Amino acid sequence: MVKSIKNITAFFVLVFIISLPFYFLASLVPGEMAMFMGLTLALAPFSAALILAYRENRSIGARRLVKRSFDYKRITNKIWYIPIFFLFPILFLLALGLMIFMRAPLPDPIAPVLVAPVAFLAFFLFALFEELGWMGYAFDPMQERWHALIASLILGAIWAAWHLPLYVFAGLDPLWIAGQLISLIGIRTLIVWIYNNNGKSVFAAILFHAVYNVCTIMITSFYTSLGHLFTSIFIIITAAIVVFLWGPETLAQYRLSKVE
Repeated sequence: MVKSIKNITAFFVLVFIISLPFYFLASLVPGEMAMFMGLTLALAPFSAALILAYRENRSIGARRLVKRSFDYKRITNKIWYIPIFFLFPILFLLALGLMIFMRAPLPDPIAPVLVAPVAFLAFFLFALFEELGWMGYAFDPMQERWHALIASLILGAIWAAWHLPLYVFAGLDPLWIAGQLISLIGIRTLIVWIYNNNGKSVFAAILFHAVYNVCTIMITSFYTSLGHLFTSIFIIITAAIVVFLWGPETLAQYRLSKVE
């Protein structure tokens, strides 16, 4: 069964309904602990997608959705592992370097570098649940109706709104929240860029998402107001460059490759 926009609307409504208990739990914990509690929210997009995939195509649809978790064979050009693993660390480190240059105060990292592999595995699991919903279920029909950029902006805005209650419960600065919401739209555009250039690989999107999350706890520029501002600006600039170079229609037609 081909998913329609009606199905996708039902998916988004279901995601927010399933998220309500997780929002409630996040509201009960103090301060920034709400952000960590919010990781459980990742179950909502996955659950919504699984329910609807099963409804549309029974067990075949559900299995097809879950199998997309590890569709790494779609990544035929291995050079794409470079931006998948290194783009976000570079952007975060640029922001950190700018803070050091300006002699801005830097807090201690949330987690030591040695726990990065463990953190990556945990964040990979959470990203898997999220991206099976966002990219594995919802995005392709959106992209078929609108072009890649419009679809990514719409999905990014919904994704940002979905995160908003967590930021409010965590008591974060309103300017930080505003910057993060805009940044999330840029991040979703970059995820779509990775996805479309790798045969629509959900696995590629999961890896890319997980690396971003690891950076948020390992590189201190993210959780200071100034560092977060710099990081968000670098992300938005990078997303704009990607749109210019790969084109808004597909985010996958590199224009310089056409130059003789």
